[in-house]
Amino acid sequence: MQYAFILGRVYTLSFAELIRVLQRNSIEFSIVAASIEAVIIQTEAQIDFEKIQRELGGIVKIVKIVEVVKKRERDSINFALQNYFKPSVLKKDYFKDYSGKKQFGISVYLLDLSIKALGEPKRLGMFIKKGLQTSGVSLRAVLPEYNSLALASVAVTKNLLLQKGAEIVAIAGADRVYVGKTLVVQDFEDYGRRDYQRPVRDEKQGMIPPKVAQVMINFASAPKGQIILDPFCGIGTILQEGILLGYKTYGSDINEKAILNSERNLEWFRNRYKVAPGKYRLETTDVTKISEVFKGEKIAAIVTEGSLGPIYTELPKPHEIKQNFEDLKELWTKAFEQFNSLILAGSKVVIALPAYKKSPADYERMPSVDFITNLGYTIEDHFPATVKKIAPFLKITERYSMIYDRKDQVVAREILTLIKV
Repeated sequence: MQYAFILGRVYTLSFAELIRVLQRNSIEFSIVAASIEAVIIQTEAQIDFEKIQRELGGIVKIVKIVEVVKKRERDSINFALQNYFKPSVLKKDYFKDYSGKKQFGISVYLLDLSIKALGEPKRLGMFIKKGLQTSGVSLRAVLPEYNSLALASVAVTKNLLLQKGAEIVAIAGADRVYVGKTLVVQDFEDYGRRDYQRPVRDEKQGMIPPKVAQVMINFASAPKGQIILDPFCGIGTILQEGILLGYKTYGSDINEKAILNSERNLEWFRNRYKVAPGKYRLETTDVTKISEVFKGEKIAAIVTEGSLGPIYTELPKPHEIKQNFEDLKELWTKAFEQFNSLILAGSKVVIALPAYKKSPADYERMPSVDFITNLGYTIEDHFPATVKKIAPFLKITERYSMIYDRKDQVVAREILTLIKV
């Protein structure tokens, strides 16, 4: 059977995370097709899609592919699907058995971005609605707004499409269209709750979003139930996301106020999500002393944002960037020397380094990370050669890192996964 995973905005990170989570869940799969919008996989077994979606910070929707419809290159998506979307097929394969007025949505994603698809969701929606109404079904169509081709997970959730009908998804390539129904969407409300409803937020220091924290934890590939350490824990975002993913989490920070804030946030988190006691430990300490503080603990992985240096509202001067990199090199050298005493060979360290955005596609990054690799680490390449061949659009640096940024931020995150040799 085939499933499609709709990628988040930073699609390279989302794709890499998907591979890691499928592997960790022992799901054997092959990639059928991929674009910056969707990844389609083939697997012999059904997947627990609700569980998988909860574990994925970067995947927006999971779709079950129901049919693959051939398409001539010159044909529109709507034309290719008209003979397929018969009322009998829609009732049998797509619509939930719901007694009230049914609601359905239409989303179109592209495997080939050169395909002209403007207006296709509306045409498909009206065609499907007319056919079903003719067969006696009362229903309402929910269509993407403005020039968008797809419904956001917010629209799917708020219109109760998965409860009262279906979201029908068409993923179009040059010669075929993968047609399916959405099984589950990302719980945007819960991510917002874990971010904005915590007792303490500190935007002045910069905060890693819960989704990115989840992605980084998944990159660590540690077995569930083991200990993940964040030695620059700040207000505790990585710690809370680690607990939610099934880990025991340890955090430390040189800033006593940060640890107090982590304690407040994690106490709120523990009560809100009914977490058993003993799932986390917090210590106020300098990173140069963590090997003593956590001596004897079996640390499975280290996941941390660390320091990104000063917060900027505009691109800093070259000498400022150079100084920031030198300061961080000194800090990370000390940190990795400590990590060597805490983790075993084969364990992973996932970190974020600053990347200064010079333009939408150009970043000033730390010139070299040899000071880390010289301490006994290799950088993991998340994508096998076979995947890179299928997905040449992936944005991977020459040192196998990936960039997470936001449009309004000058300082982006360069995310690296390092393996202790």
